[in-house]
Amino acid sequence: MNTDKKPISYSYAFSFMDGMAHIIRKSGTGFINKYGELAVPCVYEMAYSYFDGLAMVQKDKKNGFIDKAGNTVIPIQYEYADAFADGLAGVSKDGKWGFIDKQGKQVIPYLYDGVNWFSEGLCGVFKDGKAGVIDKQGNEIIPFGIYEEVMDFNNGLAYACKDGHGGYIDRSGNEVIPFVYDCKGSGLFKEGLICISKENKWGVLDSSGNEVIPFIYDDMAVEFSEELLAVGKNGKYGCIDKQGSEVVPFIYDDLRNFSEGRAAARMGNVWGFINKENKAVVPFAFETVYSYSEGLALVMQKGRNAYFIDKNGEVNIALKRSYNILDYAKMGFLALAVAGLVFMLIRALI
Repeated sequence: MNTDKKPISYSYAFSFMDGMAHIIRKSGTGFINKYGELAVPCVYEMAYSYFDGLAMVQKDKKNGFIDKAGNTVIPIQYEYADAFADGLAGVSKDGKWGFIDKQGKQVIPYLYDGVNWFSEGLCGVFKDGKAGVIDKQGNEIIPFGIYEEVMDFNNGLAYACKDGHGGYIDRSGNEVIPFVYDCKGSGLFKEGLICISKENKWGVLDSSGNEVIPFIYDDMAVEFSEELLAVGKNGKYGCIDKQGSEVVPFIYDDLRNFSEGRAAARMGNVWGFINKENKAVVPFAFETVYSYSEGLALVMQKGRNAYFIDKNGEVNIALKRSYNILDYAKMGFLALAVAGLVFMLIRALI
């Protein structure tokens, strides 16, 4: 791996999405492009990744949206804001949430205590401690109080919790997969299958609730990706296919789903990348790695160096940490960085 490129100063960095990656410096957070150029100055307190050309940013503890040139397109005036999904973004004022469109026009009033993201024209929302589902006009589609939580719809189904158990409902709120599963999160219905937990073991169902892969795994990625699924059993990780057959052997201490033909894997304390033939295509030499996104993966070595590498492991952009991450945490920004990373990972699944 050639590391001769002139590094960009950073304190923390995130993967590329929508052609931009946000980085954090002592001065704040901004964005670089794939040429390694600072496209948006590091002047914001927090930012989420770009989606559909817009990014949520925070300044003076208020939130709004910018374009890829850094122009403010929706005023920075909201207490909280989520990224756009299905053409709408959740925003809050005076402790209540509503929704705006990409022109900043309010389309659903500030009525809710919490909101999820719109998907397939529907959104799970919370009011007075109860969950319900609304459409893009704010009409109540699934009444409040039946379910404790309703997540994003995907292929007409949404994961929901009821009486402390998880199951799946259709767009009308009808039970499709019974509420007999653990209420601790589940994958989206993607590639025809659902990853779900029962009695603290993970397995896979089809859209009718039939068991396709038995509940024998201790850990499991939230969905199939590129026809494979990363799973954990007895402290080791490997990959299985849709029939439950082992494709990548259970020899890794951690393993993530395949993305763009590569999977991040850990052996001992170091990370690298493997292909679907279980060949190491990027050496196991990194302290932290993020999955490939838009042709690049962010990898970090112990100490101050980090790189965006291509699929052959060659350096595309070099980064050098210029600010002690522990001091950064003391300033209160690390929690914001982690929140942004969690948001980015969730949104990448949708």
